[in-house]
Amino acid sequence: MRNRNGVLPMVVIGVIVVAFTIAAFFLLDVERVTVNVWALLFLLLSELALFGGLVGLRFAGENHSKPFLKAGVTTALSLYFVAALICMIFAGILKDNLNTFVLIELAIIAVFAIITISVFAWSRSVAQRNLADMEKVGTSEPKRGGL
Repeated sequence: MRNRNGVLPMVVIGVIVVAFTIAAFFLLDVERVTVNVWALLFLLLSELALFGGLVGLRFAGENHSKPFLKAGVTTALSLYFVAALICMIFAGILKDNLNTFVLIELAIIAVFAIITISVFAWSRSVAQRNLADMEKVGTSEPKRGGL
């Protein structure tokens, strides 16, 4: 089995971040109201998505443009984590409107899922275009201008 560099340290860092988040929630003086518990769950979901996605990028197939895929997915997952963190910080504002808070979090998930899926699909088309360009470069036919 081929070893992918950086997978184990990334998993360990992810476990540490999740453990720190859970410890901070229970050790800090955070109100144990329903909206804060939901905020914790959505933050943990974003952390798992972030680190799971980063580990998954290590196993990306050859039929994708790796630089485009890595840059796009990493940015989208990082922004999703930041958005979930900001919502968790301001969860107290929606203490009386739990349904609104959950709807906002679901909207954030939907937007970043669409962005991530789009980047994944576009990386495949970028890779195909790059392959077609490489095939053109390898020919002995005259280029533009006959040079």
